[in-house]
Order: sequence, then C-alpha cells, then structure tokens
Amino acid sequence: MSASSHRGTLRLEELRDSFDSSFSRPPPAQREPGEALLRLRVGRTSLAVRLADLSGLHLMPRLVRLPGSPASLLGLVGLRGQLLAVHDLSALLGLASGEAPGWLLIAGGSRRVGLAATGFEGQLRASAEQHHHDAASSPHPLLATRVSLPDGRLLPVLDADALVRQLLEEASRSP
Repeated sequence: MSASSHRGTLRLEELRDSFDSSFSRPPPAQREPGEALLRLRVGRTSLAVRLADLSGLHLMPRLVRLPGSPASLLGLVGLRGQLLAVHDLSALLGLASGEAPGWLLIAGGSRRVGLAATGFEGQLRASAEQHHHDAASSPHPLLATRVSLPDGRLLPVLDADALVRQLLEEASRSP
C-alpha cells in the first residue's frame, strides 16, 4: 500500500467516524429569545406564570378535601407516589372565582406545592422589554409584574416563588 493510499484510507475512516458520531450526539439546544410563560386562568382572571418557576402542569387529579383546613387549602392529591397539598390560587390572590379548578401547577422545587388554576390558556414568550413592574395598580403584590401582549393589553405575572415561600413559612408557623 502506498503512502498516499494509506492517507486516503485514514481520511475516509475519519469522515466515516465523524458522520456516524453525529447521530449519537444530542441536537444542539435552540434558544428562543425571551422568557417562557404559561398563560392561565385563575377564577375569571388571566395571568401568566414563569415556566422556570414550575416543575409540572397536570389536569387536576382526584382531590381529597381536608376537614377544618383553611379556605385556600383545597386538599391533597396523590401524584407520582407523593402526597401534595393543593392551594387555590384564586383564594390566595383574592380573585373572584366561580368554577372548580381544572389544572394543577407544581411549584417549589424540592419542597413541592400544588397550586390550582381554573384553566390553561397556552404559552407565550416575553422579552425583558415586555416586562413592566407596577405594584401600585396591581390587584395583589404577587402580581406586580406585567407582560405586554401583542394586542397592547397587560397580563399580570404571578411571582410563584414568592407565593411558595409565603405558603411554606405559614405552614411552618402553624401548630
């Protein structure tokens, strides 16, 4: 075998290995601009929740009510082998509600908390320029951030992390 033939064989093997390994690598992550938000209905109010603040979204599983619990605590659900306390977002935020919650949001990282929403309306992405902070006209301090929608309306964004911290602090103080 000549030296040039040997180099051609090595080059061919490199190309074949490179081609074959391209199928075993995961596709490169595609980053879309802006922050991912879920658009929900809580009672009669539309609001958004940062997708990064949640670890799950489920249709509401069977809910077991707890006698004597506060009005905002709807009860417990069993989800993937764990019991989860479920709180009514409309009651926590002081929003009018007339419908039973149909969706369960899981928030709180390792100390998971269930938050009940009436409806799921979709998802959207919002850039930093679309976010506005206006505590003065907000219906609740946890809804002080708003996102401007393409039609010009402002959609409140729930600070789910702060809400979960608040719920866990209240739970640790109760006897």
